[in-house]
Amino acid sequence: MNTCNNLCFIYNFIPRLCAVLFLFLSLLASAVAQVGGSWSDKPIKIFATSPPGGTIDLLARIVASECSQSTGKSFIVENRAGANGNIAANTVVQSPPDGHQWFVTLPGVFAINRHLFKSMPFDPDRDILPVAMLAQSPLILLINNSVPPQNFPDFLKWVKSNPGKLSYSSAGIGTTGHLGMELLKQMAGLDILHVPYKGTAAATTDLISGQVQMTFDNTTNALPHIRSGAVRGIAVGQKLRIESNPDLPTIHEAGVPNFEVIPWFAIGTRTGVAKEIVDKVHACASASVIKPENQKRFSNAGVIPQPMSQLAFANYVQVEAGRWGDIVRKSGATAD
Repeated sequence: MNTCNNLCFIYNFIPRLCAVLFLFLSLLASAVAQVGGSWSDKPIKIFATSPPGGTIDLLARIVASECSQSTGKSFIVENRAGANGNIAANTVVQSPPDGHQWFVTLPGVFAINRHLFKSMPFDPDRDILPVAMLAQSPLILLINNSVPPQNFPDFLKWVKSNPGKLSYSSAGIGTTGHLGMELLKQMAGLDILHVPYKGTAAATTDLISGQVQMTFDNTTNALPHIRSGAVRGIAVGQKLRIESNPDLPTIHEAGVPNFEVIPWFAIGTRTGVAKEIVDKVHACASASVIKPENQKRFSNAGVIPQPMSQLAFANYVQVEAGRWGDIVRKSGATAD
C-alpha cells in the first residue's frame, strides 16, 4: 500500500515540479536578457515633462523617432507635465529598471528641483541617471509692445525708475525663465514682481495682452511671437548672439556684464538600467539632434544641439546643480 501511495505521489508531483522549474527558468532567462541589454517586445515610453508643443515635446518626439528606427523597437512619447518635471521623473524612478521608461526634460529634474522643493519624491543623485544631453535653447527677454523701452539699456532705466510697479510672467516657479529673471534682478538691481503661470502658453498670452510687461522665454517659444510682431525681443540671455536672430544683442554686451542663463534639454532614466541599454539610447538620442533634417528645424527655432559623452554630461549636471542652487538660494524661490 505504501509503495502504491509513493508511486502516486511521485506521479502527481513530478509534473508540478517541472512546471515550477519551467516558470523559474523562463523568469531567469528574461532577467538575464535584461541584464544583457535586451528589451522585451512592449513599447518603450519617453515622458515629455511638458504639455504638447514646445521644445521638450519636439525633442522627445525626434528622439523617439530616431531610436525607433535605429533599434527596431517601438518608442512612444507621453506628455506628463507637473512639479517642474518631478511627476514624470518619479514615474520612471518607480518603474522596473528594464529600460522601458525614460524622460526628456529641462534642468529641473537634474539640477534645480533638489534646491527648490523641501521634499523630493526621489534622490536625484541616487535615483536619476543622466543619459544624454540633447540641446540648448537660449532665453530671450520679451516685452509687451505697448511699453516704452526700445532697447535693453532703455529697459534697465525704465525698470529702475519704476521699482515694484512692473511684473513678469513665467511658465511656473523654478522654471529657467523664472530663475533667469531672478538672476537678472540680482545682477542688475531690479525690483520686478513675479507672476507664475501653469505653462508657457498662458504666460505668453498675458504678456501679449499687457497683463504683465515682460517675460524670459526660450528661443523655440519666443521667436515665432517676435517674428509675428506680437511682442518685442530686446536681448538674449547667453553671451553669444543667436544665429536665428543675430540683430538681438546679448544682455552681457548690452548692460549686465557676464550675465548668462542657458536652458538645456536632456534625456534621463532611473538608475539600475543595464549599461548596454543606456548606451543604445545615448547613441540614438545623440544621433537624433545632429541629423541634417533636424538641424534645419533646430536652427529656425534657435535650438542648439549639444551632444556629449555620458561622462561629460554627468559631470555637467553636477556643475549645473551647484550653479542653479546658488540662484535659487539668492532668489528665495521655493515650490512648497
